[in-house]
Amino acid sequence: MLKNVNLTIWISSLPLIFLVRFAKKNPSFTERYYSELVYPWLFEIHEFFFDKFPFSLGDILYLIIVLLIINQVLKKSQYWYIKPFSFFYDLGAVLILVLWIFHLSWGLNYHRLALSDQLGISTNYNQKELISGINRLIVNVNQLQQELVKVDSLPVSPTKSKSFFLKSTTVYHPKNPDLTVGLSNVKRSLFSTPLCYMGYAGYLNPFTLESQINLKIPTLNLVTTILHETAHQMGYASEKEANFIAYQSAIKNDDPYIRYAGYSFALRYFFSELYAIDRRKAKDLAEKINSGVLNNLKETSDFWKNYENPFEMIFEKTYDTYLKANGESSGLKSYNEMVGLVINYHKNIGEF
Repeated sequence: MLKNVNLTIWISSLPLIFLVRFAKKNPSFTERYYSELVYPWLFEIHEFFFDKFPFSLGDILYLIIVLLIINQVLKKSQYWYIKPFSFFYDLGAVLILVLWIFHLSWGLNYHRLALSDQLGISTNYNQKELISGINRLIVNVNQLQQELVKVDSLPVSPTKSKSFFLKSTTVYHPKNPDLTVGLSNVKRSLFSTPLCYMGYAGYLNPFTLESQINLKIPTLNLVTTILHETAHQMGYASEKEANFIAYQSAIKNDDPYIRYAGYSFALRYFFSELYAIDRRKAKDLAEKINSGVLNNLKETSDFWKNYENPFEMIFEKTYDTYLKANGESSGLKSYNEMVGLVINYHKNIGEF
């Protein structure tokens, strides 16, 4: 019986390959019929069941999977050697089933119509535009820092608790930033410490559609991580698009602390891009930033340095490979590509 089930699953890999290739080649179709029609319905079903639990079932699911894998490895350590074909045949069937669930529940969103096409903007920019954007961000972040603490040399402290931001951060629609989508719908991760060592601020579980947040990260970063993961829940799988939505939602918020989080979030990515092009110019511009803002940025840097470890590179490489396998050709660098979206979004409305 099990062999027949596994055979059926193996055969189903052919339509799965066809489905994914079709989605990649037809982003408008994927956008209209999956991302805008099927996915919202799927999310509501997941939300109905999983939101009843105050803790993350996604975290528990991953823990169970890890324990099962360890158990099977110990239990069948000689199985692959004695019957290698049967071992990999069974393993392959499990992986194919997981891929079916992944793509149908959320993964096809990787192949939806690019947000830049939906907004009618480019993602390209030149150094002059990058510098202009940095200057605009510096003005905004400096003004907000002085508004919040009055003294330009003091870092901004959180105005509310982390628990408050988890459930009360407003998300705006990426195609109509004057329209609110609703409040963030995220949960604190049960494994925040392991996530720190892995280098993750949060993640979306594509099987339960729960967004988990690493509650140990600085509150300023927590705010934009909440918005980033909520964007993933909305069906925006691309990291640059989730970053853009996080930025856009943050700067539209009525709370000056959340706006400050959004502008300082973008500033880090903008400077990262300029530093790679012109280090001298980046250092010159950095002198315009209030020392209090720099202290906040240093807080983030110092936080992650405390958790540096030899295995972090493995997790980074694994996730980089995962992103590339799902159509994000830049891998981890795709996070930085939000810079092009931000610049051209503001150019489009006459602000940069």
